[in-house]
Amino acid sequence: MGDARVEFYAGDRLVGRPTAEKDGRTFRLSLDDARGQLTDELQVRAGGRRLDAAPRHRAPRTARPATPAEPPAALPAGPGRPRRTGPLPDHQRRVRLPAVRLPDFAAPVEMRATVVGPTNAPGRRPLALFLHGRHYTCFGPSVDDQTGGWPCAAGSKPVPSYRGYLQAQKLLASQGYVTVSISANGINGQDDVVEDGGAQARSSLVRQHLARWAGWADKPKGAPRAVRAVAPVDLSRVLLVGHSRGSEGVNRAALDSLSRPAAAQDGYRGPVRWRIRGNVLIGPTIFGQNPVPDVPSATILPGCDGDVSDPSRAR
Repeated sequence: MGDARVEFYAGDRLVGRPTAEKDGRTFRLSLDDARGQLTDELQVRAGGRRLDAAPRHRAPRTARPATPAEPPAALPAGPGRPRRTGPLPDHQRRVRLPAVRLPDFAAPVEMRATVVGPTNAPGRRPLALFLHGRHYTCFGPSVDDQTGGWPCAAGSKPVPSYRGYLQAQKLLASQGYVTVSISANGINGQDDVVEDGGAQARSSLVRQHLARWAGWADKPKGAPRAVRAVAPVDLSRVLLVGHSRGSEGVNRAALDSLSRPAAAQDGYRGPVRWRIRGNVLIGPTIFGQNPVPDVPSATILPGCDGDVSDPSRAR
């Protein structure tokens, strides 16, 4: 299970994108409208790789000699040290809220998060929200119990991917940010049934969380203990951080915060009571081809893991 879509091909022609069964290894696609395309060998691919056959051996490509170039001019020194731990102590605690229903998904999606923020920072602090990528959703005692379904079967537990950003959260908290890393297993386990790969659902989930924070800012006494333990937030200064498909989700959330999406597709219909000041996209996917305008964005390019595309075919 990864960020690449599983696709059926006839030769080099895309037949369609199938839906996954609960075992994560069986994929089904109705061919009623595509039988005329099946004139070549049927293939199953993901990220440019064959899944239904052993990979063919490729001769190593001859590397071209590097072209000498003039070294770039040194950039001026920046005013800050973003990797330096700040002076503020932090508080860490998890939050669990009632699950939410999102369009096109049969099972509810969880509302879980890890909150890390400064405990004695002055004034209201900016909020940084993290959204993880598309990973396995459930695990059990053995390797065979690792699945991508939702909800998790009896005897297995949800993978706590939302706890994977603690290092970055603690660093930002020491510098005065309140941070929240949210869980999206309920989307990862069902996003094969929607055409956009779950981008709209991830946007809805992000805005569901931001709406909760907006409500707690108005009525702090009703907030969970994890929220009351950290500095109050300034919802006019929100930073969204996403990894892989989570990047496309936060990008869509920033777009949907500027222009309301169609009601039938969206899982959040409340008011926008926050302002997205920036996005940090870590190895992002962009299936929807919709980079959001008017919101500053920084992208960390991925390595050649071959998940979404085959790096050996890159030109």
